[in-house]
Amino acid sequence: MVAEFYIIPDSFANNPQFSREQIESKIKSLAIDFREIKKYKDSNRLFVHSDIYNVEFIEGLTLGYILFDPQRAKQHIDRDVFNALNKIIIESQSTTHTSQEVIEVLLPEHSDEICHGLIAFQKVDGVDESFQLIYGIDGWYIFRRYFLGLYPKNGIYFINECTKYFPKIFFHEQNKQSISRILDNCPKKIIYHLAAFNDKFRESQLPQFNRTQVLEHFSRNTDLDAIASLEGDAGRKDALSFSFINKDNQSEQVCCEPHMKLCYNDNYPGDNSYSNDRRIYFHEGKANIQNGKLLVGHIGVHL
Repeated sequence: MVAEFYIIPDSFANNPQFSREQIESKIKSLAIDFREIKKYKDSNRLFVHSDIYNVEFIEGLTLGYILFDPQRAKQHIDRDVFNALNKIIIESQSTTHTSQEVIEVLLPEHSDEICHGLIAFQKVDGVDESFQLIYGIDGWYIFRRYFLGLYPKNGIYFINECTKYFPKIFFHEQNKQSISRILDNCPKKIIYHLAAFNDKFRESQLPQFNRTQVLEHFSRNTDLDAIASLEGDAGRKDALSFSFINKDNQSEQVCCEPHMKLCYNDNYPGDNSYSNDRRIYFHEGKANIQNGKLLVGHIGVHL
């Protein structure tokens, strides 16, 4: 799926209420996501409307003033922030789509081939938050995960996309096949649990917790369907082990014993049917494999 992102005058509508520090922080966040957008340039495009130059950007100054008078601009904004903002604008494509056209026509238009997003420094009133990249809260990841949940396509596509939008997780190759058993009726549920794992798991790895307590804390902290747990049968370790390549380029077996249960499908609460069969098996990560990333060995039915 190709995502087209737009920077329009409405993107800066709330700037006057932000402090210089807040604006600089948001630009830095945008710069980080911009690198990801450019990294996957075949599936991401960024457009800018020329009317943005007339919008107040910081301390009563227009964006045009900031960008076209660098020496004076740097009296009002950090040099690195100026350079990041300048790079974003210069390397984006121009568009003639007005704010109204973007908000009323393009944003609601999406399919498994294309979607559109609005880059905003703060929520733009009247626009569905799912279509906005609001900086300071990992907007690009949230946006792309949302549409992946809507249009998962197939197991191979889904896992390939997950490698982009869950950067702290390494997915075993076999997930491309195993996930197909459950993908049809719970792609959003899978996304929710992977997002919790990617974004929040490390917060629960507190020194005073043992492994079971870490899983309990993580589950409650992220409101999972059920408490993540360990395998009760010690004799099933082999069935839960997966081969990963370590830093010495050697195959290493890792037991992905901890697992999250996806108890309800995407139609919940309309569909209250409960299942104990859909699971994500994982490992907390090893320093010598994928630079210590979290490991997902299996997404699919109960092993």
